[in-house]
Amino acid sequence: MDRDISDSCREKVETAKTYIEQKYARIKEEEERKRNDWDEFYKKLGEMNLSTLEQDMIKQEVLHKEAELMRRSRQKMTVKDFEPISIIGKGAYGEVRVCRVKETGEIVAMKKLKKSEMKSKNQVKHVKAERDILAKASNPWIVELKYSFQDAEYLYLCMEYLPGGDLMTLLMKKDIFSENEAKFYAAEIVLAIESAHVLNYIHRDLKPDNVILDSTGHVKLSDFGLCKFAEIIPNSIKLRRSQEDPSLPQPSLVTISSDLNKLLKQTDRHSYKRNRELAFSTVGTPDYIAPEIFSQQGYNETVDWWSLGVILFEMLIGYPPFYSEDPSVTCQKIISWKKVLRIPPDPVISSEAIDLILKLIRDPADRLGSQGVDEIKSHPFFNNIDWENIRNSRAPYVPEVRSAIDTRHFDKFEEKEPFFGKSSEPSSAKRRDMDFVGYTYKRSTQRNSLVIALQELEALKASDPNRHIKNTS
Repeated sequence: MDRDISDSCREKVETAKTYIEQKYARIKEEEERKRNDWDEFYKKLGEMNLSTLEQDMIKQEVLHKEAELMRRSRQKMTVKDFEPISIIGKGAYGEVRVCRVKETGEIVAMKKLKKSEMKSKNQVKHVKAERDILAKASNPWIVELKYSFQDAEYLYLCMEYLPGGDLMTLLMKKDIFSENEAKFYAAEIVLAIESAHVLNYIHRDLKPDNVILDSTGHVKLSDFGLCKFAEIIPNSIKLRRSQEDPSLPQPSLVTISSDLNKLLKQTDRHSYKRNRELAFSTVGTPDYIAPEIFSQQGYNETVDWWSLGVILFEMLIGYPPFYSEDPSVTCQKIISWKKVLRIPPDPVISSEAIDLILKLIRDPADRLGSQGVDEIKSHPFFNNIDWENIRNSRAPYVPEVRSAIDTRHFDKFEEKEPFFGKSSEPSSAKRRDMDFVGYTYKRSTQRNSLVIALQELEALKASDPNRHIKNTS
């Protein structure tokens, strides 16, 4: 006799299944990597003119270090393993702090999210998606996840700390960018978005606040709290139907104003003031969201290219094209974008910049990027960009950073609750944690001992010619 299974039960079964599949896939991948490293190690060791005793000593040292790393990787992390330094961000669901790992001295940015808020605001899928993409990503364009763990009340994401602030902070300092500056940041954002799309994730919440600068002034994407996993097929304009998402503006909340003059009223860049308070609220700022997301009819990865167009407009003109002090009016403007979008005569920008903006801020089927990222890269606006080496070039703005814990480029926030709560120990409430099964993560360090050993062998070969390869003929 068949029994009805609740949606909640079915979702938990799927979550557990996914967790098990991902866990064993990671184990298999790690074993393969480890095997390859050992093969390379033995090959290099065999090429060195070392005695059997010396070879055995090196192998024993590597095995000892690897065993120690394995032991550390299995230790459960808690918030008490960290020393809080300062709060650099607060949002609707949590906060971000700069912390020091007590054992190693490593500096991280710790994102702390309240589980009850995640559940009540239907954010469970989003927080899992954010953890998943950060765990999968291993490239210079996405903030690196170091650890994730949980206790009875909170989820914790510990990421690399980037002390350069964010693009919003830089815009607040400079007001507008020169065209060369805007071109640089737009190009790096293109590469960052591309790296997320390669992993089959749509960011959906791309805005200057989520573009972080490292100590050299180069960008990395952060805050994937609204990202969505989707099979991204290059050169495809198929729209994916979106299920109702309470974190995004709902159609019922976005009614088109009958007063067209109100929508057509242009913002003056001298009267526009950037304000972080709205960005930190539960409402959020809709300025950068593509219209098809509001419609709930379906969308694809090109929503991120729309956001790029809005950011480029703001960098060059000084304000977002659909800005209003009232977020609901901003939503109305975005939906009516064909009537609202105007390129003002001041400041003057190049025809190439105007063309790129207008090709990004348009219907998804015609939007630049709908046929793949290369059509954006080949746009005349980016003619002199060296896509392969841009990250090795000097950034237009290099932030002054005095130490690893320098937070001058971030806003200051007051302490409102103690860092160590009553639930700082790992959670034992298994039923409550079923929503977040598989959340715990540590970026693999098990290869380090082998990689270091290989590097040391290479250095030894370079410094002592007599220890070079045994047979040179």
